[in-house]
Amino acid sequence: MGMTFDRNFFTQIGRDSGALTMLSTVVHSFGEPGEYRAVASDGDSRATFYISVDKSCAVAAAQIDLANLTTPVADVTCCTGQGAPRFVVHPKGYAVFHVSGGSGGYWVTARRADEDPNIEPYDTRELRDGDFFSAILLRPGTYSIKNTLSDAEARATVSYPSTGPAPYQPPEPQVIDVTAAIEPAEIELRPMQGLNFHVHASARIVIELMEPDDGPGARA
Repeated sequence: MGMTFDRNFFTQIGRDSGALTMLSTVVHSFGEPGEYRAVASDGDSRATFYISVDKSCAVAAAQIDLANLTTPVADVTCCTGQGAPRFVVHPKGYAVFHVSGGSGGYWVTARRADEDPNIEPYDTRELRDGDFFSAILLRPGTYSIKNTLSDAEARATVSYPSTGPAPYQPPEPQVIDVTAAIEPAEIELRPMQGLNFHVHASARIVIELMEPDDGPGARA
């Protein structure tokens, strides 16, 4: 049986917390028990799903694949009922929004089913205090990191891979704090090393390649 690869995995260079693709994830805790109606969109299509925040559910992390919300309900982790997919998570747990394939560009909005419709819903295009945004940068080079909802900026450098006798293992992800600033402001990354942004203020994190590093030959 032949293997197939999603070309988006290699061709998508930048990352955006408000337009999730492969190798980027938003993690949010709803906290308050209740039924939440959520919508995932990529600008062209929409999918409705439900998140039940239930003290009787032992699930600490509801894995929600935004590219696969049309999967039959029976295949969805910790779900109940019929119709739109339903995910169940403990109030102290997290909803993990990720993308398994395709061109992506997803964001999520969610509000309590019994909430006043005039109240602004949760929107992953504006991360809140307590959210996490995770990203992996594949291409070596120098990247700009900006919070587009403030003036905060940082820079990350992904080193060019080197060979050695032992199999390569990426280091643990670097933890970045997003407050009025992005700290640290200068970030050195090894190949495939992740970035975990811990959000403490309203944020939309956009990462763009400024200068690629194509190896010693290109530098010479």
